[in-house]
Amino acid sequence: MRFFTFSTLFWVVLFLTNCKKEETIVSCIPTEQRNAIVQSLEKFTQDTSQYSHAERQFLNEIRAIANDIDALSSNVNTSGSIQASYNQIVANFVAHAELVEQKAAVFYNNSPAKIVLTKNAFVLMSYDALQRKYPEFMWTQLGIFAANEVRNGLVMALMMRQILVNNNVDLPLGASTVNNTLLATSQVLIEGQLNVLTDIGSLGILNKKIGAKHIKTETWLTPEAREGFRLQELAEQALQQGNCASYQDLQTQAAIQFGAHEQVYILQPMWDQPTMKIFADLNKIVIDLFQHKIVFFGDIFIGTNKTTEANKGYMVKIPAAVNDLSNANQRVKVAINGFNTLNSIRKTSAGSYWIDYSQIKIGYAHDTYNVPWIK
Repeated sequence: MRFFTFSTLFWVVLFLTNCKKEETIVSCIPTEQRNAIVQSLEKFTQDTSQYSHAERQFLNEIRAIANDIDALSSNVNTSGSIQASYNQIVANFVAHAELVEQKAAVFYNNSPAKIVLTKNAFVLMSYDALQRKYPEFMWTQLGIFAANEVRNGLVMALMMRQILVNNNVDLPLGASTVNNTLLATSQVLIEGQLNVLTDIGSLGILNKKIGAKHIKTETWLTPEAREGFRLQELAEQALQQGNCASYQDLQTQAAIQFGAHEQVYILQPMWDQPTMKIFADLNKIVIDLFQHKIVFFGDIFIGTNKTTEANKGYMVKIPAAVNDLSNANQRVKVAINGFNTLNSIRKTSAGSYWIDYSQIKIGYAHDTYNVPWIK
């Protein structure tokens, strides 16, 4: 009888201890909060305040493609080489992006501007889907807001182009014209966004399917990516131990390394193109002229729309030492500042809710940057 009592007590204590650990792990990742927000925002699938009913239905189709995350790795044989798995996931991402472009071309009658904006919507929706499905991989949590800032720039550039077209104005600019340069720059930017999505999205999926401890020594990865996976493994160990603060800080450091990988190896070829170098020089002139108070690119708004949410969101200003976005090291400084700031914001209940709420709104394409008369 005494043995039964002690044995029963042992199992009860063990059960309670495990329950407590599980509750702690869940609390590190606000899954219930995200699920509640998704349910509350489900109405946005029918919202037509920014779009016609037909266009909203079209965007819902794009969202469905972006949220089909499982399909990206369903045909991947993870028992083979990790690099082969990565390449297959990348190919699946590319196929999704090509499908989105085909659908946009049909729906918008081959409008190049609308195709660019649809591709950007796909990128944003994909980051939202990835962050909700794989929240342990932090990169996408800042990535969606950085990509949304790019959308703001795309909308402004394409709006300016449309005004010039509507007024039959086409000024010469170097060997081209302003109209062509604005469109070409937008197309280069969106291809850069898609390249980052396919790379970082594939790395995030690999992290979940294979595990950071198995990936961190892969020699085909860049040094920054390997270091990112080393830190990612430590972050997930802290998560399993229920150490939320350590988990978030290590997760942030891992994201910074992945950010450096993206900026140096994936995005630098984009910034080396002549049209982007011209844009970077123009941005530098504006930054220096207005002493960082006004920038085209570099600031990151944590929210859905900095015009309508100026008093609600968080503006992460471009660091004082940064003025040339064509320089990879300076862009890495922007990423470091962004991830560290986001980490601080999410450690408060209000900040955590706002980040998730804004991310999911962007994932529904609700209240995001848009000018309906762009053609």
